[in-house]
Amino acid sequence: MKSVLVFILFWMIQFATTAQITQVVRGVAVDKYSDMTLPGMRIYLFTQTDTLKTITNAAGEFRFQAVQVGRFSIVVTGMGYDDFVAQNYDLNSGKEMVISIKMTEKINQLNEVLITANKPGETINKMATTSARSFSIEESQRFAGSLNDVARMAQNFAGVQGADDSRNDIIIRGNSPTGVLYRLDGIDIPNPNHFARFGTTGGPISMLNNNVLSNSDFFTGAFPAEYGNALSGVFDLKMRKGNNETHEFMGQIGFNGVEAMAEGPFSKKSKASYLVSYRYSTLELFKLMGINFGTTATPKYQDISFKLAFPHKNGLTQIIGIGGLSNINLIAKEMDTDQALWGFAYSDIYFKSNTGLIGVTHKQRINSNSFLEFSTSFQAAYAQVQNDTMNLNFENVFTTFVSGSFNNRQSNTIRYQNKWNSRNVLETGITADVFFLNLNDSIYSAEQQQFRNIRSFNGNTVLVRPFVQHKYRWTEKLTLVSGIYAQLLTLNSDISIEPRVGMNYNLNNKQTVSLGYGMHSQMHSVELYFRQVQLADGSDAKPNQDLSFTKSQHFIASFQHAFKHGIRAKVEAYGQYLWNVPVENKSSTYSLLNFGSSFVTAFPDSLVNAGNGYNYGLELTVEKSLEKGFYFLVSASLFESKYKASNGNWYNTAFNGNYTVNLLGGYEFRFGKPTSKTKSALTIDGKIVLNGGARFTPILIEESILQGAEVRNEQETNEAQYPLYAKLNLRLGYKLIGKKITQEWALDFQNLTNRRNIFLQEFSPYSGGIRTTYQTGFLPIMQYRIYL
Repeated sequence: MKSVLVFILFWMIQFATTAQITQVVRGVAVDKYSDMTLPGMRIYLFTQTDTLKTITNAAGEFRFQAVQVGRFSIVVTGMGYDDFVAQNYDLNSGKEMVISIKMTEKINQLNEVLITANKPGETINKMATTSARSFSIEESQRFAGSLNDVARMAQNFAGVQGADDSRNDIIIRGNSPTGVLYRLDGIDIPNPNHFARFGTTGGPISMLNNNVLSNSDFFTGAFPAEYGNALSGVFDLKMRKGNNETHEFMGQIGFNGVEAMAEGPFSKKSKASYLVSYRYSTLELFKLMGINFGTTATPKYQDISFKLAFPHKNGLTQIIGIGGLSNINLIAKEMDTDQALWGFAYSDIYFKSNTGLIGVTHKQRINSNSFLEFSTSFQAAYAQVQNDTMNLNFENVFTTFVSGSFNNRQSNTIRYQNKWNSRNVLETGITADVFFLNLNDSIYSAEQQQFRNIRSFNGNTVLVRPFVQHKYRWTEKLTLVSGIYAQLLTLNSDISIEPRVGMNYNLNNKQTVSLGYGMHSQMHSVELYFRQVQLADGSDAKPNQDLSFTKSQHFIASFQHAFKHGIRAKVEAYGQYLWNVPVENKSSTYSLLNFGSSFVTAFPDSLVNAGNGYNYGLELTVEKSLEKGFYFLVSASLFESKYKASNGNWYNTAFNGNYTVNLLGGYEFRFGKPTSKTKSALTIDGKIVLNGGARFTPILIEESILQGAEVRNEQETNEAQYPLYAKLNLRLGYKLIGKKITQEWALDFQNLTNRRNIFLQEFSPYSGGIRTTYQTGFLPIMQYRIYL
């Protein structure tokens, strides 16, 4: 009888235990600057009901085998290192949590031990001092209006706004969106968007699948010396490694596509892992539902992302890849003229773009303080465009423009890092980019009654980019970062040498002052260099080939203060001066600083580096990271953005909206007791965005009617401004956590009030009046995701 009671009691205990939904939490602790693994670190994990603890092993690894699903926090302590605190990890049943903890070595080993939380938004890059923050992938999934796109998510940060509803270009501090650099796992990548054009950085649909990304950095100015060939900002993205212990799967359908993802180990004996995701367009489904995203045409696209990781003694080799195919046909007679964000009246446009990247990276430890990194990659980008015009009856179709060009690049990088001691870190490296170009564009000339080449080039050029940077922790409170970046373009032997410097000073545990300066330059779109003109003798010339880099200087000062209840505020002032800006060699109002303000990517045929520009502004950020289910982010920017054209006059840039305000927040409701067989969560997230209206040049109606074509008042270039851009987004999400499977549903209401924000006003020669095209109206978007 006693044995039976013992058995029943044992069975009841087992049932109570297995009734809980748990998951594995594991990871590794490393030195933030040398990446050396740290054994003997004490790891404390806090859930709503439990406190778990363990110690990292000889390889710096730790594991909690059965953690209750839901939110948890981690505290890490160790001899000689500042304490690490991170909060609000979200653990689900369908996926293990793998965490990389980066510890900062103390300068003075005798300092009093004080546990303070890491600053939310603190950058992963150890050389960043100001105008930078990290972001989590959960933010890009959760923020209302982000649509699982890191670029749209970044529009919530101070100093950043979107160009329009149809694309995810980002305008940083009044700069052209073409000044943004995208980097993935240390490799500079081409425009990572479907339907991308050369020289641009945005598009309607991102190929950067946030399900395969990990926490990353975003810079809005004066970025460290390792980043170059960019004028306004940097996305330094990281792709996560696949689970190297168990196979996991994810399925999703939403705005960005129908997706399937798999990850896991290659074998039980190996720590090598794979991660692969494939997506296919869902906009065709939207069309069947009668929903148009800026066009009645159906965009077709598909993309793939993958990462293979092969760890070995003192090193790691990884193979990464992204690729996308996209095409769209904008047929004039099928277009809704009030919502034709991508098309032109009485023109059929056939557009196709293919982009791909494959890269190999290798990190090799030399000793406990230093390591080498190597990477090699090949990138391919192809764009094809055809434009056909017709009469008012959509007849007499005639081809007026054709383009079919390749912009391929092979890149090689070597980097060396040495952490001399707890105060000094040195990094240096060099990258060589070899461009393989085959550019072919032609336009029909009514005068000559034949097609004339705009570009016809088949060849290559090289961009060489060395850098060196040093971080000195003068005291626990004062940190100095200095560096030099340089770049050389062999096409015209143009060279730029750029100093960078930054400083952080912690006044106390709550207040920090930061200063930053950087000189930055950028080569132009390859299409610009090879724009050709026909001379009087019938020969061709390329007058833009000797253009120098556009250059700028960034000056930044910021102050941060931490308040009670996890609320933080940051005020940042900045100034930017630009020179060597390409403008026309004749008197005009044109400047390359306005490039990217419309879908048209045409360049004048003769430019010179005689233009200037400046931006200055003040930014405010007040935020509270998710805690006890609640978070908010308020960002506001006041700015001025001007340029000087070849006629000697100063004008507003096309991006000088003067202000932008974002208000967003959300609350998370958790349901289910620790012993429940299922748990669930309901999230409500909202966003209000207010932007100063886009700049435009007024249309001269009478002159346009006389000429039968649009005529703008060049005397008032960019003086006019569309009304305030305002938008309300709301997102509802529901998560159901079972023992083995987690499911998520979300409904994102874009432009909930259906406000008619103006996208464009243009003269219509067919009606003799002004035609107004509006941005996207009310748009509900559903999403479903499953982890198993």
